[in-house]
Amino acid sequence: MILAGLLGFSVLSATTLATVTFAGKKGGKPVVVDITESDFDVIKQRNPNFDFNKLEEKQKRGLLENAINNLLIEREARRENLENTQEFKNNLESYKKQLLVEIWAKRKAEVIGEEKIPEDQLQRYYEDNKAKFVQQEAQARHILLKTETDAKRVISELNKVPKNKVEGEFIKIANRDSIDPNTKNTKNGGDLGKFQKSQMTPEFSKAVFALRPGTYTKEPIKTEFGYHVIYLIKKNEPITPTFAQAKQTIIGILKEHQFQEYVKGELEKLRKQVKIDVKPLTSSH
Repeated sequence: MILAGLLGFSVLSATTLATVTFAGKKGGKPVVVDITESDFDVIKQRNPNFDFNKLEEKQKRGLLENAINNLLIEREARRENLENTQEFKNNLESYKKQLLVEIWAKRKAEVIGEEKIPEDQLQRYYEDNKAKFVQQEAQARHILLKTETDAKRVISELNKVPKNKVEGEFIKIANRDSIDPNTKNTKNGGDLGKFQKSQMTPEFSKAVFALRPGTYTKEPIKTEFGYHVIYLIKKNEPITPTFAQAKQTIIGILKEHQFQEYVKGELEKLRKQVKIDVKPLTSSH
């Protein structure tokens, strides 16, 4: 939903990152244009956690080069008088409508963001949802396959291997058969590295954390990506953060919930003020 995730929005400072000088028209004064951090505000609006200053040097350079390229193309488009085309005008109206929606949502979110949530409400949410805050880390390998039959074949192969050689065989099969692009490109034996329970799809996480280190799933695990065979390398004991440690996360969750409820209520009121006639939706083919 486009209205979600705006509670953390803030404007970047306007530090100059690069200066581009264009030649003036017919001997006129050169035109100087600064590229500043504010040029990345659109990224910040889409991703409230975006912070240019926290990026790696390579990432900063990439964004800056992209901004310079966009500026050069923008100037060329203006020179070609594309601003006066019907295509530009039509698209501009669409962007204006979208921008108005986002600015409205941003302002409402800022007001809600300033409201204080009672401590007892935060505490109550923590007690009622303590399981959601449990942190547990695992490291696992997986083999991703297109069909359940393929996954069962892989499991059958692993079942024939001595326990002390299972991981080696798993790596071999992953590099040979997995359709996971990362495994295909790097031949890393399906290693997913370390991850938290919440980082994976529910079906996948449930299967991973049910395993003992050194074992693999005996049945294919289906997700939106295909069928997985999973091998658990290791996992940590689950840790439940204290209320103090979870407090800021809880505030964010409840603020987001307040915002969504506010928007829902406003839309219900607005819909009562108009007559809406939805036409039958016909197929385009």
